[in-house]
Order: sequence, then C-alpha cells, then structure tokens
Amino acid sequence: MTMTFKALIWAGIIIATAFYLNGIGMSQGASWGITSGLAGAAWGSIYGGHRPCAGECA
Repeated sequence: MTMTFKALIWAGIIIATAFYLNGIGMSQGASWGITSGLAGAAWGSIYGGHRPCAGECA
C-alpha cells in the first residue's frame, strides 16, 4: 500500500468522523479532540516507520 493511498484512506476517515460527530451534536471541543487524535494516528501510521536515511546519511 503506497503512502498516498494510506493518506487518502485516513483523510476519508477523518472527514467522515468530523461530519458524523457534528451530526450527532457533539460539542465542538470534543469533536476537535477526537478529530485531532485521528490526525495524530494517521500521521503515526503514515510516517511512523519511515526512516528517510536508513543509515545512508552519515
């Protein structure tokens, strides 16, 4: 799975969650917290195991 595909999947999940939380009437602060948590999970999932140099930079 490419990095772009992972990012698009996470973007869809985050946007859908934001709309759902708004639709059920959750407060703005709680909705923002959950959405930010998902964004952090997405960032970790996409870039967490990525080593840009892989030992070749030194």
